[in-house]
Amino acid sequence: MKLKSGLGIVLGATLGIALCLIFFQSAQAATKYTVVSEKWPIAQPSYRAKYPNKKVALWNKKHTKRYGYLTDRPNTTFSRTSIAVLKHGNTKAVYYYVNAGGTKKHPKSTQGYIWRGYLTKGLAMDELKSRYVPIASFSNNADYANYIKYSKSQEITKALVKTLPNMQLNLDLTNIAAHKFAETMSDEDPSLPDVKASSLKTKNYTHITYFPKVTAYLKKSNNVATTTRVKKVKRILAKDYGLTSAKLKRLKNYQIGLYIAENTTGNKVKDNAPLTIKFYAFAIAQKVK
Repeated sequence: MKLKSGLGIVLGATLGIALCLIFFQSAQAATKYTVVSEKWPIAQPSYRAKYPNKKVALWNKKHTKRYGYLTDRPNTTFSRTSIAVLKHGNTKAVYYYVNAGGTKKHPKSTQGYIWRGYLTKGLAMDELKSRYVPIASFSNNADYANYIKYSKSQEITKALVKTLPNMQLNLDLTNIAAHKFAETMSDEDPSLPDVKASSLKTKNYTHITYFPKVTAYLKKSNNVATTTRVKKVKRILAKDYGLTSAKLKRLKNYQIGLYIAENTTGNKVKDNAPLTIKFYAFAIAQKVK
């Protein structure tokens, strides 16, 4: 009887210790990450996975629950909605709360907190291949160039850039062209698209030339074949602005500001509806060294 009693005491003590350890570990896990600070800026810039093939989790604020992984949606653009400083032990790190809307493949939205080092600012392929991206959504030249390259609505933009030899498309100059002089979206909606004020540094350029006759033509010819439109634009540049092919070749250190939004749905009827998205901005300028 004494043996059984002693064994019972040992087992009870062991079980008690085990329960205490489980409780301690659970409490420790719950307080593993603490929020030092968090802010919710008005601007919600876009980010994509810096390492698309790395299994990086999106967490809840306390780091106790996973909401998903970046590898689940490697080509997805996420919007940053908050910036949080989380403390883990003696270490503090900046985390972003990001989210992305649902798709056919992923009907539910994906969101969570993630260390900012796993993200890079800019658009992923889901946006770069889409038919319309607002100009304010671009944060760098590379993303804008890839949008021109991959979007089905940008055939005319690619063709026009090729007609301007020795010049590179530049996002800042494109913003300036959109802000200073451009054809509005439609006669019924004369609003201009939002542009980033930080990009409007005209002091970085000289000999800025806008082409209102070109944008006016582009606006009324969105159903015309690309080759025909390009030929017409070249004639306008030569006749109305003196920019013949020979003159264009002689220009040095010039950049292009060009933004075209049209045929955004790929549907001829909808793309020519009164309030459809249409916008044209075009300029060239010499970069100040």
